[in-house]
Amino acid sequence: MESEGKITVAYWKIRGLFRHIQYVLEYCGADYDTKIYEAGGPPDYCRKVWFDNKFNLGLDFPNLPYLVDGDFKMTETVPIIFYIAEKYKPEILGETPQEKATIQMLMNIIHFEAKEPITWDFYLIEDRAKTLEGAIKAIEPIAKFLGDKDYFMGDKPMLPDLHIAELVHLVLAIDTEGEFAEKFPNIVALQKRVDNLPEIKAFLESDRCKDIPFHNLNAKQNP
Repeated sequence: MESEGKITVAYWKIRGLFRHIQYVLEYCGADYDTKIYEAGGPPDYCRKVWFDNKFNLGLDFPNLPYLVDGDFKMTETVPIIFYIAEKYKPEILGETPQEKATIQMLMNIIHFEAKEPITWDFYLIEDRAKTLEGAIKAIEPIAKFLGDKDYFMGDKPMLPDLHIAELVHLVLAIDTEGEFAEKFPNIVALQKRVDNLPEIKAFLESDRCKDIPFHNLNAKQNP
């Protein structure tokens, strides 16, 4: 559904990358609508609902997720997140050139060095222990950077803190023995701090936070 004056974010009917974007939308107080594409089930997991339309939307680089803001349209998750933050709450992008650069670095590390490989493991392998092992390896340098700080940049939440929260939710969903939580209590504590921010807490308790799966049905694991 699209409404005049609102931005629209489109994605599959899963948490996937969309929940990461929603954390930023909600924390920044953005007025937004969603456009949802639902993939089919087995055996073919049909995605015609997207592929039949992707080249008719005026997107320069058609992909999901995409964002529409009036006449402006864009794709790619991390740039979308930066666009939302820049428009609605630029202070979470840092103040000095050094802070801004560090936040950009953290966003890339969290997304491309942790989020992407961890997610691919859920789609490609059935062994949860192996998936958790990969997640621990990917998160380790991020946890080291966080150290004993409340948030990555110190004492207030910034963009990377919002971005990692949903990833931690995903990993904890398979952390049945508490291995991840025991190894990285600082990361789990960060996730809880983010979830308890007034804007995020209100979102998580609202009907905007849909009870949908992490992944599409073709994933080997979908906790």
